[in-house]
Amino acid sequence: MKNTIAKNSIKAVLFGSAIAMTTLASAALPTQWQLDDAHTRVGFSVNHLGFSTTMGHFNDVKGMVNYNIKAPNKANMNFTIVTDSIDTNWDARDAHLKKDEFFNVAKYPTMTFKSTNITFKNPQQATVTGDFTLLGQTKPLTLDVTLNKIANSPMTKEPVIGFRATGVIDRAAYGMTAFASGITTEVPIQIDGELIEKKAATKNKAK
Repeated sequence: MKNTIAKNSIKAVLFGSAIAMTTLASAALPTQWQLDDAHTRVGFSVNHLGFSTTMGHFNDVKGMVNYNIKAPNKANMNFTIVTDSIDTNWDARDAHLKKDEFFNVAKYPTMTFKSTNITFKNPQQATVTGDFTLLGQTKPLTLDVTLNKIANSPMTKEPVIGFRATGVIDRAAYGMTAFASGITTEVPIQIDGELIEKKAATKNKAK
């Protein structure tokens, strides 16, 4: 009984979202978007010696998305993360992570992701595959993306796309093998953010 109720609730949410998105589509939404710096977070977590989970994020992330709600599977995106902006809430650890054995920020100041294919499972969920470049090496990466909401912001009165993307990066595959016996090499990542129309980025940033 509970499973039936849960399934019906999920269907109702997806159906409601589909109607909302269809309505918005007729309102001539923009097709070029970029990350809203003030409302975007690229986070990660690693297991530390089996004792605890250490979490961090990057403070400097830029991203562009071409997305037409009427043709979602034709969307594409690219993101650039400044490696020197890593923040784990401890300056000494951050300094260590910036050295050669980890992110080597002096030689590799950025890491990037560029999508190669986007497949929507339903109006709110998509699988995004693309090329992720870290430490000068490029390998395939798959992200599971959920569109939380597409609507006009009550603050700016302009359209916003809210989303979450998750995936796992094998740091060892890119040559980052330091302390592999004590710090996990399989690193879960989570990107929570908002997309705003490209031309409105500066205007909306602080709101």
